[in-house]
Amino acid sequence: MEGLSERLRREADNIWRRIIEHPFVLELYRGSLPLEKFRYYVIQDYNYLIGMMRAYSILASKADYELARVALEIAYLDATTEMENYRRLLERLGLRLGEVMRVEPSPTNMAYMNYLLATALFGEPMECLVATLPCFWSYLEIGERHRDLLRGNPNELYRSWAEVYITEEYKGLVRRLREIIDGLWEGEDYDRYRRIFNISSRYEWMFWEMAYKLESWPI
Repeated sequence: MEGLSERLRREADNIWRRIIEHPFVLELYRGSLPLEKFRYYVIQDYNYLIGMMRAYSILASKADYELARVALEIAYLDATTEMENYRRLLERLGLRLGEVMRVEPSPTNMAYMNYLLATALFGEPMECLVATLPCFWSYLEIGERHRDLLRGNPNELYRSWAEVYITEEYKGLVRRLREIIDGLWEGEDYDRYRRIFNISSRYEWMFWEMAYKLESWPI
């Protein structure tokens, strides 16, 4: 029987195809992306991850023990493993953490973070899980889809960044998140979850677009 996560992914395929084939993604995996755009992306994504960590902390405060424990594990992963990877990446890009933290999030980044935080704060734990799933899952799918491009990528910096998302540890995280969502779903409120999932999927595409165009505030 098809689980909730698989159904959500299948029905959002038109959005996800555009995510996977976005010019930023393709150029990054080929190694031809201008470094300026990658630096911009890294700065914005670091700030986004802080928002994600906060959303999971809110989720944990509202959930039962077992789900709260898992949510805090994911928040801890963000705060340690992924953030530590980004700290090393920032150093290689000649950026200081304090400098990055002072950068104002772009309009798209701020909107996406606020959407996740609002969903976590005002919604049920399941809604927060569904809202964050496209971020985790799409990075895995991008990595798996573009393995061949990555093998031929001459840019070691880009390769080391991308390889994180095809590790067994990362695959296990996505699998566990999907299993939790599928296990919690009782066959109700599908349209509500589909809307949440699709909005986050659109924000994922918008995030790549934002970075590709070096989005800034108009005034």
